[in-house]
Amino acid sequence: AWECVREHFRSLGLDVQNDPFTVAGIGDMAGDVFGNGMLRSRAMRVVAAFNHAHIFIDPDPDPARAFAERERLFHLPRSTWRDYDTRLISRGGGVFDRSAKAIPLSAEVRRLLDIDTDAGSGEEVIRRILAARVDLLYNGGIGTYVKASTEDDAEVGDRANDRVRVDATDVRARVVAEGGNLGLTQRGRMEYWGRGGRINTDAVDNSGGVDMSDHEVNIKILMDLLVKRGVIKGRAERNQILAEMTEEVAELVLADNRNQARALTLDSLRSVPRYEEFVAYIEDLVGAGVLNRADDAVPTKEELLSSPHRERGLPRPLLAVLLGHTKMYAFEMVMQTAFPDSDAGRPFLVEYFPARLRRDFAEHLDAHPLRREIIATAAVNHVVNCAGITFLERVMAGGKAGIGEALAAYSEVDRSSGAHSLRDRLQEVGPEAAYQGLIELEEALEAATRDALEGRTADAGAALKPVRSRLKLA
Repeated sequence: AWECVREHFRSLGLDVQNDPFTVAGIGDMAGDVFGNGMLRSRAMRVVAAFNHAHIFIDPDPDPARAFAERERLFHLPRSTWRDYDTRLISRGGGVFDRSAKAIPLSAEVRRLLDIDTDAGSGEEVIRRILAARVDLLYNGGIGTYVKASTEDDAEVGDRANDRVRVDATDVRARVVAEGGNLGLTQRGRMEYWGRGGRINTDAVDNSGGVDMSDHEVNIKILMDLLVKRGVIKGRAERNQILAEMTEEVAELVLADNRNQARALTLDSLRSVPRYEEFVAYIEDLVGAGVLNRADDAVPTKEELLSSPHRERGLPRPLLAVLLGHTKMYAFEMVMQTAFPDSDAGRPFLVEYFPARLRRDFAEHLDAHPLRREIIATAAVNHVVNCAGITFLERVMAGGKAGIGEALAAYSEVDRSSGAHSLRDRLQEVGPEAAYQGLIELEEALEAATRDALEGRTADAGAALKPVRSRLKLA
């Protein structure tokens, strides 16, 4: 979730590791998602938060002292906001009961939450926190707290939070992070985005957990195979190797979160000049039964084409839905091809695993019983994250190439061109130049991919020279 937050703010020109920013949150420091999230940056100023029992308000926090106290609570077993040292809370703030009928509101709290009265119920204060004018609204809790103004509470299906829920039109945070599940309805996300907000979906912001589980299972399958073959001497050595790889596996997962969040930004930018192409792609997915317009709250073709926000491209929450469905659909198609068994596919298997396994047990990787699934998943992730959700359909148009050939051609030109190192270098420049450079890079790779598919010489390295030159990257 935090990697997604960083990407949102990067697109706004803000470095959340160093630039001060305000946060309102849902959760407490004992919660793994909220607690971890509120320790990702020393520059954050957590001005308000609530969980199922308490409300925390710190109108003008001292970032260093507040960070230290949040860290203390994070390591305190089963801590609550009531354990927060109130001597560290700024003037006018405090910790209150969510069930309170009347919470006294200081002048500082009234300014923070835009409340005119001297007191308010716990439920009213929570609604005001959800609508606070902050940089980030970080959801690390349980429940659906924001709906579209066109929806009623019965449609949401979360009766426990009916009395504190707000409409997306009320949310004034610049960015929303969904560490919790379904913190907003999909229509709520769309409405919030339409008002200028930055948001993905819970499936994107929460994908780290599923990704970590996949890595864990696939690594343990391989390790158990090595134990059976006598390559690893028993479970003690197996467990030691697993422990040694913990941080690297975590980084592999976080890298995927970074790549997905950046992919949404790039497709947001791509969809501005190619808006109708993206809308047509949605219609193709609906027609193929991949996308369900009702279940996924997808606007009609007419609604999208007449949108007053089309100058911003396709709505980011909609792109997030398309990203997931595109990857699942592409995976199913790739599994029916020879690509997972090809020389072009094997590097994806090797790169999926941590360095220790690549270095010491490379000759055993091909024996993994889920080898084909790993290759197909990793290849689709890479291509869609880098080249965009419409790339595969474009290069396959006209039936000249199947998805296996398209993936193989892209993979070959991607590796031979040194695109990976250029992508890394582009992360070192400002966001605007980086996004422009990444889009230009992928356009060059697409041209080289088409050349390869049509039997022409594909000099992808030469195609990337203008990008390097313009950005003064060696």
